[in-house]
Amino acid sequence: MDHIRVSKVEQMRLVRSGNNTEYVGTLHLTTHHMIFSAGDLELWIPYPMIHSAVLVRPPRRGSDDNMQAVYTEERALEGSIRIRCHHFLFVTLRCTDIRRLYDVFATVKHLACVGSLEQLYAFDYRSDTADDAKAVEYDAHAEFRRMGVGVAGGVGQHWRVSEINREFQLCATYPPVLAVPARISDTTLTYAARYRSKARLPVLSYLHPNGASMTRSSQPMVGLKQARSVQDEKLVEAIVATSEPTGMVPRFRNERNNIIIDARPTTNAVVNRAIGAGSENMDHYRQCRKVYLGIDNIHVMRDALNRLADAAVDAADVSATASDLGNAEPAGMMARIQSSRSSWLSHLQNILVGVKTIVEAIDAGHHVLVHCSDGWDRTAQLTSLAQLCLDPYYRTIEGFAVLVEKEWVSFGHQFTLRNGHLGHPDRFTVVRAGRKRVPEHSEDIEDIDRDVGETESADDGPQTGSSIFGRFATRAFRGVQSRISSAIQTASDNLDDIDYTDTFFAEYPELHPDYVRPVDPSTGTSAQQKRGFRLGRTKHDRETSPVFQQFLDCVYQLWVQHPTMFEFNERFLLDLFYHGHAAQFGTFLGNNMQERTAIQMQERTQRVWSVVGHDPQLYRNAVYLGDEAKREQRVILPEPRFVQYWSAMFSCHDPAFAKCTEPATRDELIVETASNDPTVRTDPDELAVKTTNLTDSDLALSSNVWSLDA
Repeated sequence: MDHIRVSKVEQMRLVRSGNNTEYVGTLHLTTHHMIFSAGDLELWIPYPMIHSAVLVRPPRRGSDDNMQAVYTEERALEGSIRIRCHHFLFVTLRCTDIRRLYDVFATVKHLACVGSLEQLYAFDYRSDTADDAKAVEYDAHAEFRRMGVGVAGGVGQHWRVSEINREFQLCATYPPVLAVPARISDTTLTYAARYRSKARLPVLSYLHPNGASMTRSSQPMVGLKQARSVQDEKLVEAIVATSEPTGMVPRFRNERNNIIIDARPTTNAVVNRAIGAGSENMDHYRQCRKVYLGIDNIHVMRDALNRLADAAVDAADVSATASDLGNAEPAGMMARIQSSRSSWLSHLQNILVGVKTIVEAIDAGHHVLVHCSDGWDRTAQLTSLAQLCLDPYYRTIEGFAVLVEKEWVSFGHQFTLRNGHLGHPDRFTVVRAGRKRVPEHSEDIEDIDRDVGETESADDGPQTGSSIFGRFATRAFRGVQSRISSAIQTASDNLDDIDYTDTFFAEYPELHPDYVRPVDPSTGTSAQQKRGFRLGRTKHDRETSPVFQQFLDCVYQLWVQHPTMFEFNERFLLDLFYHGHAAQFGTFLGNNMQERTAIQMQERTQRVWSVVGHDPQLYRNAVYLGDEAKREQRVILPEPRFVQYWSAMFSCHDPAFAKCTEPATRDELIVETASNDPTVRTDPDELAVKTTNLTDSDLALSSNVWSLDA
């Protein structure tokens, strides 16, 4: 293929961050993978797994610095390719042939930045070990029946299943099958949908055995004129009435026990009125009260993860250097992470506080409606985590698969946008050795989500209208100013790379910072795009965020706090995290069901659950109590005060390398299990019986978790 400048490079040198061992081997660049082999090491990196890469060109050496100059091996090794992967693998590549290094970078960039989902590995991947016949099948009708929806005389007798969205005409990002109150007609649903952002009207997410429900939606389109919708109000009232014997709310009942959860900070919700959205006016929603959770938006979360990643790689490099000197200090990693100001654990705490609020309300028999802005990020986190706490079925391997398919895949979480599966050219940069670069996350600090009108505030508490909109205008101006400054800084940084004597960008035009790839004529669009100056990053790059990763991290926190209540083990979560980015399976590809249906995703790709079905014992938790856990305690509660740094995730979960930490011993796991789970009533000796057959691989990384003081 003409876009692959090189497919094989001998004598390539690879160094992994945190380990000063230099591997010398062969690099293969295939259509879907970058493969490095050296002796027993065979490292496969799928291109969608690459978060960003930097080509570091050797420093200038006079007027002979051009593409025709002959580089000595020593000088060529001053250049490098630094790659950051989504699963926190950081590697540096060097080569004695500088031209081959440039070819590798140009090829990787081209193969990592694709134009459509159908170019990803999932559409070519077929495996005998991945057994689709044993994969978990999600059937919306069956799941609603399991909850009791529509069952006469049961808790779900006042609910019904509607297929009004079968052709995605009601809501493009909702599943075809919805559960709604039985006394609400499809006509009313059509009008109610017009009042919610992206037509994501309130529908059933979970029905508890006590009759309490959890529903989800997007924000209402209130606007500055305080618009209201009678149909939306009737829909919410009907939801509240489903637990009444008659299906009707008593006229003179005034208690406001049911909750409308707005996951956003108060300021963000109020400011959204300026773009015609906002939050519910509680004067129009009977028997409900509103709770703001103050969970920040995708830009803040992306910035937090970038800061944490920067701290992790810096700490790993320092630890490796210290190890070579014979005075490694494990506290070095923790000190850097704690000083990174990433607030990653604080964000996890906020989410778990919200989950605890929802779980306690539903367990007490109250209804909860959850939404954020568009209802596909923070809403999915809250509803799925709450169900994990409320229903032991979702804490099994099969149930967790159903939960992810229901709350994330079918309800339109934008996996492709959030995980950046198609790649981002702006994340492949070229610099000179020795030049200082602006930290990658610097642009995220003042980033504004223009689609939902959110802006961050130092004070999330209630404020007066004039103060709020004044703050919004100020921060909007700062955001634009930040982008302009960033663009100018980027142009300034590249001035030394673009001159009349250096022919690098003439030979590698696709690596120019302002390069825009020509449109493929086969797509039916214009034959060619004009190159032009771009202000800051692309919109799609600004839409990436670790939303699903954050959900898995919260599940891990619950798993640590209640280790005997989950059928799956840590490896199960780590593998889901990996495959969320690797694009090997179709489960986590696409942005909604309509998009997946259009390209026949289910028929043309394999599902990640087929791997689980092939070898379920690999993911089974050895200390799971099974049916005993269901009898002892159906509902579990998160403990937001006790969150931990997930070392296995941030230490790179890649089987090509040896484990980053020593596996826990059997005794350590027993002690930690008993101490971390307040629901465990057996003593350590009794619990030890359950761990008799555990292997070292089962226990790996179980107790090597670094706790941070929240």
